[in-house]
Amino acid sequence: MIKKQKFLIYRKNSDDNTPHYVRYEVPIKKGMSVLDALFYIQDHFDLGLAFRYSCRGAICGSCGLTVDKVPQLACKTQVASVKTARKPLRLPKLIFGDVPYWDEENEILIEPLPNMAVIKDLIVDMRPFWKFYQEVKPYFTREWKDLAPESLQAPKDARSIENLVYCILCGVCWTCPVNAENPHYLGPAALAKAYRFIADTRFNEDQRSLVVTRVSDVDAVPACEKHFVCNRVCPKNVKPGTAIKDIRDQYLIQ
Repeated sequence: MIKKQKFLIYRKNSDDNTPHYVRYEVPIKKGMSVLDALFYIQDHFDLGLAFRYSCRGAICGSCGLTVDKVPQLACKTQVASVKTARKPLRLPKLIFGDVPYWDEENEILIEPLPNMAVIKDLIVDMRPFWKFYQEVKPYFTREWKDLAPESLQAPKDARSIENLVYCILCGVCWTCPVNAENPHYLGPAALAKAYRFIADTRFNEDQRSLVVTRVSDVDAVPACEKHFVCNRVCPKNVKPGTAIKDIRDQYLIQ
C-alpha cells in the first residue's frame, strides 16, 4: 500500500490580498523532500502553484519557506522527518493568514518565508533583502593584477571567517523579530556578510571603514535586539547573530 502525506499549503494570487489554504495528498517515496512534494502537487494537482527552487542541494538558498511554522529549506527538509525533527526553540509566532483547521499531527503546513511581502503563493518579494545586502558592499575592490598581501591569506585567518562564507543568502534568518517590526533593519544575513568582509584580512582599510560606518547606523547593528533567532533557524549554521555581536564588540564605539 502506498503511503500518503497530507499537506496544507498557503495560496495567494498575485492580484488578491486575501490568502487562503488548500489541502493536497501526496504519495510518499523514500527520500522525498518537501520540494519534491511541491513538484508533485504542481505536476498532478495545480500547475499554478508558485514556489522558488534552483540547485535542489541546499546550496543556492532559493527554496526557503516555512514548514510547520519553522522557516527552512524545502530541498533539505525530508517529508518523513518533518513531524519528528527537533524544532528550534523560542521561535516567534508566525502568522501568514487565517489558517483553517490544521491537523498538526498528520498534516504538513507549508507557508512562505516570514516578514517579506508575498508575491504569489510561496514566492516572496526579496528586493528589500537584496537591497540591504548590496548596501554593506560584500565584495573586494582592487586593482587588476594586484600584488600580495592583498590576495594572500594565512590558513588561520581563513578559518576565522569560514563559517560566515557558508551563508547562502536564503533569507530564512529574516524570521528575526526585528525584521518583523522594522522594515529598515538590514537584517542578519546582510550584517553577517558585512562581518565576513570587515574581518577578512584581505579587506583594505578604506573598504572596511565604509562598511563599518554603514553597519553602525541606527537601522543596522544597534537595532539588533539579541534574540538570536537567526542563529537557531540558519540552515547552514552560519550564526549571523554571533557575527552581529562580534561587530558590536570589535568595531562599534560602545
